[in-house]
This record gives sequence, C-alpha cells and structure tokens, in this order.
Amino acid sequence: MKQYISLFILPLLAACASPNVDGASTPQRGGGDACNASAYAGDVGQSMGTARFPANTEMRLINPGEMVTQEFVPTRLNVEVDRAGRIVAITCG
Repeated sequence: MKQYISLFILPLLAACASPNVDGASTPQRGGGDACNASAYAGDVGQSMGTARFPANTEMRLINPGEMVTQEFVPTRLNVEVDRAGRIVAITCG
C-alpha cells in the first residue's frame, strides 16, 4: 500500500517544481522594469486621452472597480485610471 501512495505523491511533487532551463531568473511581481514603466512615469496624473504609448506596446487598461486577471506578464504595461479617466498608476504585469 505504501508503494502505491508514493507512486501517487511523487508525480505531484515533481509537478510543483519549476526548473529554470535557460538559467534566467524568474520574474517576481513588482520586480524589475521589463515593460519600461518608468519611462511613462510622467504620464501619471494625465488624462488617458492625452497620454502617448507606442502602437506596439502590450498594455492593459484597468478601470476603477474592474476585475483584473492574476496572470503576470512582465513585459505588459498595466495602466490604472480613476473615474475621471486620469492615469493613477503605470506598472508592469
């Protein structure tokens, strides 16, 4: 019976491990600036209509009270706006 339990548990433990094949560090939430958010820090406080983002920028607009998915994409800009449409935060994720 013990051998059957170990046959079940070992694959589950192996699934929890996430080896890093290419040797690069795994990005953490809030860490780094892979999306170049710091370049847009001057846009905080501006109206979303006047802010300029390059056409090829992967961006997620987050409105007040809007549900946001939890997947983390380090190269994506998250642009959070208030009810008036003014940018309150620009982060990566």
